[in-house]
Amino acid sequence: MEYEGQIADIAIVRDLTANKQAELENRKLRDKAEMASRLAAIGEMAAGIAHEINNPLTGVIGFSELLATRGDLPKEVMADLQIINHGSQRVVEIVKRLLTFARQNKPVKTRLDVHELLDNTLEFRSYVFKTANIEVIRQYDPKLPWITADPGQLQQVFLNIFINAEQAMRKVHDGGKITITTTRKDQFLSIRIADDGPGMTPEVKAKIFQPFFTTKGPKDGTGLGLSLAMAIILDHHGTIEVESEYGQGTAFTINLPLDSETEASSNRTAVSPPIKASKRTASIMVVDDEEHICQLVSRVIEQMHHKAESFNDPTQALLKLESDSYDLILLDISMPGMSGLEFYSRIIAKRPELADRVIFMTGDMAAPGLEARLKQTDLMYIVKPFQPAALEQFLSKVLKEQLG
Repeated sequence: MEYEGQIADIAIVRDLTANKQAELENRKLRDKAEMASRLAAIGEMAAGIAHEINNPLTGVIGFSELLATRGDLPKEVMADLQIINHGSQRVVEIVKRLLTFARQNKPVKTRLDVHELLDNTLEFRSYVFKTANIEVIRQYDPKLPWITADPGQLQQVFLNIFINAEQAMRKVHDGGKITITTTRKDQFLSIRIADDGPGMTPEVKAKIFQPFFTTKGPKDGTGLGLSLAMAIILDHHGTIEVESEYGQGTAFTINLPLDSETEASSNRTAVSPPIKASKRTASIMVVDDEEHICQLVSRVIEQMHHKAESFNDPTQALLKLESDSYDLILLDISMPGMSGLEFYSRIIAKRPELADRVIFMTGDMAAPGLEARLKQTDLMYIVKPFQPAALEQFLSKVLKEQLG
């Protein structure tokens, strides 16, 4: 009962814990979806860049190596060729690392050597580290086994930590040290990446794995790097931890599970013995819209004492196949007007006996589903840029199987 002059207080209490938890989970999903979309765009861009670079790079590497085999060149010219070839090989490795990084939006776990992956990732920042006077100290345990993981995703985790360390050290002193230590802890492979930068306050340390949290300016970071790193490591059934004190540097420790498969040494690919060339002269068709690649491949074939006939237009090549026979066909996959796979389908529809005599050439193995399709259908392929010696060995092996 209420009396005049009194005010009734009514309190409604609701437990919002479940709602907050659901909201947090939804935000995490949105963050992950946004990052996946960005990574997909990066992957497409990287694949396109790789294709555009690998085609001309095939010619640069191929012709420089063919010139280097000549015995009538002056020493200074030979030295220049070595510089060209060395620089080209560096570009090859950069493109490979770019493609590995770009594949992170398509998780594919494989057996890998963590030390090799760390070194490849460091190469991304090697020039920056040198110009910033940052020393990298490697303390690797050489007895560590390989692990099963997605190389692109792990590379992203490592790269993010390296960049954060580099930027932190730049702020406090001219130079610094990054120490990478790998050890085995029970059934885990442990990777510790430590820097001698400014370190973090307890408040910052408590938030670094939260999405969108960053101590950088709006132009320097999004706050998604370490949260994504955490998600990647958790997807690999591992852990990532941070140690840091203000003024004492920062160290990230990543623990990844080991499996019971063979040690790294048993995964090393043995060097193949030299392959003897086929005794019979073979007739080989080369189809590629890039004229310099046709010239390079034809030159290698002719040096092997076989006959080469090249075509820049796939339509003309198809017409030629209606009247002439070839022992092998080297076929570019990406061509304007008609792709190599479409060309192949038309060939085997009319000439099924040629189904196992086609070798694809591609500079774009990152194209969606391409590598899987080639392997599932047991189609032969060689990846650009290739060296003349590698192409010769590949052709010798195939011709020996085909012609005896």
